[in-house]
Amino acid sequence: MSSSTPSSASAGGGAPLSPLIHGRARLLILSHLIRVGPTPFTELRVLLAMTDGTLSVHLSKLEDGKLVEIVKEFVGKRPRTLIRVSRRGRNQFNRYVQELRDIVPGLE
Repeated sequence: MSSSTPSSASAGGGAPLSPLIHGRARLLILSHLIRVGPTPFTELRVLLAMTDGTLSVHLSKLEDGKLVEIVKEFVGKRPRTLIRVSRRGRNQFNRYVQELRDIVPGLE
């Protein structure tokens, strides 16, 4: 390995880029929630151009990892599923972004 090759470990010594976040769909979901805040499932589905099934699968993985919270509620008589990033999710996302900056030169 040459000295210009990035290390396989982050500055903290662990493996970089959480596989839970690193997938394109989950990265898009978390990026949106961090930027915009809590978002209804149906709106998130349209904004990210995903099917119900695809979005559900990725949200389940993020929820299992405690990175998002899924709240089912009623607005009037209509059900609504609201997705929001958890505190842990925000912390993990910030760590992910910092690891990405450590790996890719010039990211600010």
